[in-house]
Order: sequence, then C-alpha cells, then structure tokens
Amino acid sequence: MDRNEAAKVFADLSVKLEHEGLTAGGTQPIRAALAGEHGEAFFAEFGGADIAIQERRIQDEEDPLLTVFLLKPDVRAVLLIGGRYASVIADSEKQLVAELDDMAQIVGLTARVAQSLTKAEIKRCLKGRNSCFVKGCGMLITGRSAGEAVTGAILLEKAAMTHILAKKIGGAKRVPLFSAALMHLVYQKKYSKINLHAEAERDIQAGTADVDRQGRSFREEELREQIVAYGKRLVEEGILQGTWGNLAVRLDETYMLATPSGLDYRYLTPDDIVKVELATLDYGSQRKPTSEKRMHRDLFAAREDVGACIHTHARLCGVFAAARRTVCCVSGEAKELIGEEICCAGHALPSTKKLSKVALKALGTRNACLLMNHGVICCGSDLAHAYLACKAAEQAAGEQLGVLETSR
Repeated sequence: MDRNEAAKVFADLSVKLEHEGLTAGGTQPIRAALAGEHGEAFFAEFGGADIAIQERRIQDEEDPLLTVFLLKPDVRAVLLIGGRYASVIADSEKQLVAELDDMAQIVGLTARVAQSLTKAEIKRCLKGRNSCFVKGCGMLITGRSAGEAVTGAILLEKAAMTHILAKKIGGAKRVPLFSAALMHLVYQKKYSKINLHAEAERDIQAGTADVDRQGRSFREEELREQIVAYGKRLVEEGILQGTWGNLAVRLDETYMLATPSGLDYRYLTPDDIVKVELATLDYGSQRKPTSEKRMHRDLFAAREDVGACIHTHARLCGVFAAARRTVCCVSGEAKELIGEEICCAGHALPSTKKLSKVALKALGTRNACLLMNHGVICCGSDLAHAYLACKAAEQAAGEQLGVLETSR
C-alpha cells in the first residue's frame, strides 16, 4: 500500500462511517491508521472537508493507534471513534457483555473499557478481543481489513445502544456463554475468512461468479434484480449492515433464490444471487448461499402464504431481541403488515434446525418475529411486502422505545 492507495481507503472509510452515523458523537475527530507492507503506517484524522495523511514508521512511534499493530500483527486497520452511545459506555462502565450474537462473533464475549490509551491498557483490553471502549474517547476498533474495522465499529456502537435503550424495557440479557464462545470461535476461524476473501476479490471479480444464465425464466431474472435492489435499499436505510442479514424469495415449488454468504450488499449483482433447491438445500457450483438458508426454506415449507422473507439485525428490533421482550405494534399499518405483536423466539444457535423450530413457533401466522439475542425475521407474500414488514417492525420497536430516529 502506498500513499495514494491509503488515500482511497481513507476516503472510503470516511464515507462509510458517515453513512452509518458514526461521525457524530464524541468531542474528538475520528482517528484512523492503516498498516503498510514494509513496517510503515498511514495515519489520518476525519473531521473536516479534507483528510490529511501522514506516513510513519510503526516501530518508531508511540502513538496508541500504531501500538496496536505491534500488539496484533494481523491487524491492518485501526479506528478511534467517539460514537454517540459508545462514549456513554466508555465513561460509565468497566466492560460490556455481549447481548447480541453479532457482538459475540466479531468482538468477543465482552468488550472491556480501557481507562487510558497507554500500551498496557490497550494490551489488557484487546487481549482475546478485536475491539474495546476507551474512557474519554469512545471505542478503539481493529480489523484485518478496513471493511472489517468499519463492521466492528458499527456493531460495537450498536451493542452500546442496545444496552442503554434496553433499560427502558427491563434490561438486556447476555448471550448464553457457551453459544457466545462457540459463535466467536466459528466466526474467527471461518466466516471472517469468507468476508475477507470476498472483500479482497471485490474490485477485480465483482459480478463474475461462475453462473449459467441459460434457462433462467423472466421471473427468475426479475426476482434476482429485486433481491439486489431491496438489499441495497435496506442497507441505505440502516436496517441491513454490511454482510449481516439475508433475503430469500420462493422461486417455484422446487427452488428459492437467496443472498450469498459474505458479500456486502452494496456490491451485490443479480448473478451473485444463489438458486437453492428447497428439498436438499443444494446449490451446485454457485456462490455459497447465506448460512441461514435452512430457516428460510423451513419458513417457506410451513407457510404457503409466504413468498419472501428477510432476516436482519435491525437496531431497534435488536434491543427487544436482547431484552427478550415482545414488541407491541402500536400503529394500524404495522398491525396490518405484521400482526398484533412481534414475539421473541427462544434461544437457538444460528443456522441450526432448532432456530427454524423456535422461529416458526414465535412467528405463528404473523409476519415477523424476534430471534433471541440475534435479530428479527420478517416475511410477506412477496419481497415488497416483506420489506414493508421490516420497516413496520423497526418503526413499532422505535415507537415503543420512544425513539424517533429508527436507524441513525
């Protein structure tokens, strides 16, 4: 990586962080560092119209951001961000336990609070973890790529928000310890590699999945385009984040179409959508489909009226999932789209038969249910109605929490 390449990465980081609302909060500008290939690092601050870049030698510097590269050699990007909710946790807690699956996977079972930016404190708080809070600063995020660092920032800020807002409804409950430890291990050993590989190949192989377009019906082509369009729309509206969440549509009696695993929705193309056989969950030589393909298939099998379903880690529904509480749909539109309430399913590990079982029980004849310490799944007769159910669910959660801004 040279200075020009670093400038492009920093510019992209700035756009992503602003889009996610992470440039607000905190009294200091966002600081970022990128590791080069030969012991150098590039450093920048975000806060004004221009991004000033400095090049430094990692070994010669005492800057806390650069210290991280010495402590964690596989880290390529470091962010120091205030955050609206993270700043509150940093100044009031000693640590935050994982109350949502996504924090457990990426950060760990807990996120510690560093009392300062000294090397000893950073080492203590990042031991066995990818991120931590810092008193008076907000949060310190590391990533094996710039994209992974942004994802970590999104999830840690969301975890802080969940903990704070859940106090209004009885408080959040931690992810069961065994499940949290297992999910963290699996993510670090498996899914993070998928995400990193997809990110590395994105620029040179975007939309070049090994697919055979022959034999596709007009309906299939149209549905592929709809899945891409709605996925990007949900990202823009803050309901989907990065690669977290998935969409599936019933194609016919034999197949469904599902989003792939580990690809950012902003770069998704119709050819990336995976055609999955309902009976066997086989998908041939296509991209690997979402790990939640079983849950989508089982929902289609149980509900003939459902033609599409969307699983998200939406922020405000996530508060109720962490608190294991029901969302009461307060508006007529939400009631019509979803039902009288959004119940919370019992605990189950992601991608398991048990998750399908508890989700279907909580869903019943309604069009949305919460997944304990995980997220929400919404469905409808088609993708448009499933999308509206997602919006209505998040709006209902926001109304019950007394939060006007549902995603930012």
